[in-house]
Amino acid sequence: MAGVFVLVGTIVWGAGEAFYIEPISNERLSLFPNPPDYRNYFFLQSIGNSTSIIIGDFTGRKRLIVHLIDENSDNTIDKIYEYYPDIGQFKKIRRCSSQFFTENIAQLKKDIIEGKIFRDNYSYKMQSLDSLLYKLEEGFDINHSGSGYTVQFFDPDPPSTQMSEFYFNKIQDRYDLQFRTNYYKIFNLKIIPPIPYSVYCKNSKDPVVAEVVESLLKEMGGR
Repeated sequence: MAGVFVLVGTIVWGAGEAFYIEPISNERLSLFPNPPDYRNYFFLQSIGNSTSIIIGDFTGRKRLIVHLIDENSDNTIDKIYEYYPDIGQFKKIRRCSSQFFTENIAQLKKDIIEGKIFRDNYSYKMQSLDSLLYKLEEGFDINHSGSGYTVQFFDPDPPSTQMSEFYFNKIQDRYDLQFRTNYYKIFNLKIIPPIPYSVYCKNSKDPVVAEVVESLLKEMGGR
């Protein structure tokens, strides 16, 4: 299970990993974590023809969890659902009330993949594209996995512990892109995010995902 570990104790989150790598149903929106430390989180999921973005907005006027749905992965917002955990209310709306919402959903996808949205806000600091590019440049801990690549990021102390893992692949005209953060450190604190993935895309046709994977494969092909 995922959780947040601090020196004085442990907070354990309820949902297991499978919860985040299966297509997100609207009914499950209320089951997404509600962090007691009020940090925000963001999650991009693209499976098959559909893309979803989850926004955990806990620093606004009202705490809410948002599900943006791009049904055909064409950078168009087709549906928006909001869940208010403090009152247990679920809404289907036309315009999102989260401070992090933008009509430019392609940019929002990029901000999650590139990590900008985590760096610029009070959120869990997920390992993102910059960390992956650093590892590719470094040339270590890269494994050819089938037709794709798995890249691991280890804790220097202890060096055998995996802090994060990346995977990218292309099969025909479909793309896989996965960013998983097991934990990160802030000084002496070891923090495990409530959602292990910031990006989970499998067999995706999303154009933003495709562009990133193509650039990563080009980077690997130039070696």
